[in-house]
Amino acid sequence: MKIVGGFRTYSLLFTLFFLSACGFQLRGAIDLPALYEKVYLVDKGYLDIAGPLKKRLKNAGVSIVSSSDSASSTVILLARDFQRRAMNIAGREIREYELRLNISFVVQDHQGAQLGEQQTVNVVRNYENDQNNALSKDNEEQIIRQEMNQTAVTQILYRLKAIAQ
Repeated sequence: MKIVGGFRTYSLLFTLFFLSACGFQLRGAIDLPALYEKVYLVDKGYLDIAGPLKKRLKNAGVSIVSSSDSASSTVILLARDFQRRAMNIAGREIREYELRLNISFVVQDHQGAQLGEQQTVNVVRNYENDQNNALSKDNEEQIIRQEMNQTAVTQILYRLKAIAQ
C-alpha cells in the first residue's frame, strides 16, 4: 500500500514539476513587473473596462490605490469607443453586424512622467442577426460585448508588461 501511495505522490510531483518547467501558466495569469506593485487607475467613467481591469490587476498581485501619491504607477484610460456597424444587408434586413471596441490609455510612473506612447487596443467581432429571434440576439450581443471587454483587458495587461520592459 505504501508503495502505491508513494507512486501517486511521486507521479503528482513529477507532473507539477513538468508543468512548471515547460512554462505552463493558467489562462489569463500575467506576471507584472514591480512598476505595477501599486497602481492608481484613472477610469474616466469607463466602468465596463475599469471593473474587469481592476479585478485582473488584483489577481496579478497588484494593489489598487486611491491616489497617485501612493502609487508606483498610474494607468489612465483615455478613451473607450464602441461601434456597431451593419455588415451584411439583404433587402430591409441586416443579417450581420460588426462590433468594434477601441480603448486608449497611457501609463505614468510615480513621478507623473509618461512611460512610452499612448496605447490603443482594438477588438473586433462579427455576429449574425436573426430577425425571427430578436430577444436572444440582443442577449448574444451583450455577451459578446462582455467577452470583448475581457479580451481588451487582457491586451491592456500584456501592453502594461511590455511598457515596463
